[in-house]
Amino acid sequence: MLLQLAGQSSAGVTLLREADRDLERALARLDAKKREVLLLAEVEGFSASEIAALVGIPIGTVWTRLHHARRALRRLLESSK
Repeated sequence: MLLQLAGQSSAGVTLLREADRDLERALARLDAKKREVLLLAEVEGFSASEIAALVGIPIGTVWTRLHHARRALRRLLESSK
């Protein structure tokens, strides 16, 4: 992940890098299908209906995967503290 480091103290930069690594590790631990939907929604900005069409799944499945992915990611990030 790209971080905007300009103007940050070295301690701040270190904390950002650690957070970035934690996020990368947590994302890698998600089920591939959940990770795909989460990244399409949160990083790429696609709507649920767009994701459904792109992935070829019902919109309800998109919402379910997104819900479970967010919950799992939250748990993984909390356990890494």
